[in-house]
Amino acid sequence: MTGDARPSSVVYGVYPLHESLCVIDRERAQALSDAIARVKECTTVGQAMDLNRELKATWVPGAPESVEEMEDEDLSPESPYSWNDTGAVQDGDWPPMPTALTLDLFAEADDEAWAALGSPPVGARRVTTTLNGDYLEIDPAREQVLVDALEGLGIEAVRDDALIASLSGE
Repeated sequence: MTGDARPSSVVYGVYPLHESLCVIDRERAQALSDAIARVKECTTVGQAMDLNRELKATWVPGAPESVEEMEDEDLSPESPYSWNDTGAVQDGDWPPMPTALTLDLFAEADDEAWAALGSPPVGARRVTTTLNGDYLEIDPAREQVLVDALEGLGIEAVRDDALIASLSGE
């Protein structure tokens, strides 16, 4: 999320890799899911490069950024492309972890919102990883108190595990 406004509507679900709930602005989650699906449809380097110039919600892993880079890599626009075979995917850097996206839910200065997530009933905590960056961990057993906390902040929360799964490239 960008800016200082709180989202009015979020989706949440369990991210199995971290065994954690994650919460994402509904519009951002849908835009990112749509972009990930479009990346997965690319079958040539040319398609991947073209899409990379269009996307706003994410980037195309492994797509050369210029004709010169494509030529340096001895590729052509017709060369095969597979998102799943790129280094960013292999390293776990793309797509971004849904639990990491939860860290973008509120402006850093929104003390009330962060206090609600970090309160003892919700128990959200930042986890630092050495490879893929930080994420917010929320015990799935605390789902109802999470929803109650979000509603207390004036945010509609809807569970959508399928949308969350699509954000992780599944």
